[in-house]
Amino acid sequence: MQLKNLQNHNIIHGFSETSFGSMVSKKRDNAVVKFLESVSHKVAVRDIVWAQQVFGSKVHICKESDGGKIIKGVDGLITNIPGQILAVVSADCMPILIFDPVNNVVAALHGSRKSLISGIVPKALAKMVSRFNSKPRDILVGIGPHIRKCHYWLKPKTHRRLQSTSFKKYFVNKKGKTYFDLKKLALRDFLTSGIQKKNIQDCGICTFCDHRRYFSARKEEKRPYIYKTKHPRFAGFIGLKTVLTLKLSNKNIDSVVKIAERAVKEGEIIVAPTDTVYGLLADATNKEAVERVFQIKKRRKNKAISVLVKDLKMAKQLAVIDKKTEGVLKELWPGAMTAVLKRKTQSSKFKTKTQNLKVYGIAKKTIALRIPDHKFVKKLLEKTDKPLTGTSANISGEPSPAHIKEIISQLKDKEYFPDLIIDVGRPKKNLPSTVVDLTKAKPKILRKGSKIPKL
Repeated sequence: MQLKNLQNHNIIHGFSETSFGSMVSKKRDNAVVKFLESVSHKVAVRDIVWAQQVFGSKVHICKESDGGKIIKGVDGLITNIPGQILAVVSADCMPILIFDPVNNVVAALHGSRKSLISGIVPKALAKMVSRFNSKPRDILVGIGPHIRKCHYWLKPKTHRRLQSTSFKKYFVNKKGKTYFDLKKLALRDFLTSGIQKKNIQDCGICTFCDHRRYFSARKEEKRPYIYKTKHPRFAGFIGLKTVLTLKLSNKNIDSVVKIAERAVKEGEIIVAPTDTVYGLLADATNKEAVERVFQIKKRRKNKAISVLVKDLKMAKQLAVIDKKTEGVLKELWPGAMTAVLKRKTQSSKFKTKTQNLKVYGIAKKTIALRIPDHKFVKKLLEKTDKPLTGTSANISGEPSPAHIKEIISQLKDKEYFPDLIIDVGRPKKNLPSTVVDLTKAKPKILRKGSKIPKL
């Protein structure tokens, strides 16, 4: 099962059901793999981090070396490492999944009664705020299946211990028994910590009531042989997805272009090969996408980027191109030549079949355009029918990497990161385009690249 408020984000999450088996048995690894594949994620067991769960409130911030381990003495886990999946098990206790979509941080908490009473929720949130600069108003919370006030009756010893405390307010008395409301306690802690109510989703499932779908320890107490194994547990999982990387070849180019086309239309940022260096490709008409390109590159907003167009017709819709300039452009394009041109009147608007669009990230009076000569990029431009950002895949001021591994190394641990990587290994050419200024009567080379034109 997955929760709606945690879907459509760059995370893996879900709560396993009894059909996947117990997550504490000898066959746990197979059960985990099977479940995560059911939510469209292939996983290596070495990437999963488990909390030991000692019914306390200690929360651990994970390191890369924690993958495949059980972290002793903790009931909560936090990570910002892509590909690392956090796991907590349950059979009545409340599994809690937390996600900060702004700073890309996730947490998994074991919400037992003791853990909640000892403050695991505010402690976890405080760690997210102090270590990762999370803001409570941005955080999303998912509450998984757990035993509800309808069946979570307190044993006499527990009742006596809590009756003289402030936690008495979570008692529910009926039919001569006292029940406890775990959800009410958890909600209090989330709301008082600054989490917005609209950002909290509770699945609404009681494990005792729905014991055939989710393991219930209290149900097992009443019916000892209800499950195939003793004391089984289901699990709650959450983790940041790793960036999707696709190997590009002549055989799969059409399928890769289709994936890239969808990414562009969804406002995502792609690292892809071009006829020069690897570039950051995004829909140049999508303001948010272009802003992310600038953020990834750590580029000043007043430093314009170049734009890729599919043909001269699209270029004319963006720039002032007279007959003389058109003649020069036909000599320069397609290829590793960027032309600086005067922006068209009313600047960056051009018409498509359906609407007027605006290009972002360009200068006030000029625009740098290029028609690339690369099979993948040409197909992508044709499919999207939109201009794309044409800036190199590097941090501004640093060298343009020649290999995907170098790009990832340069961009890793940054606040912003691309959504899709198209890998062709080390390109044959690794020089930027030549930049030619065509805004004046006499063309002028502003930057020498892989190809020097005769002007």
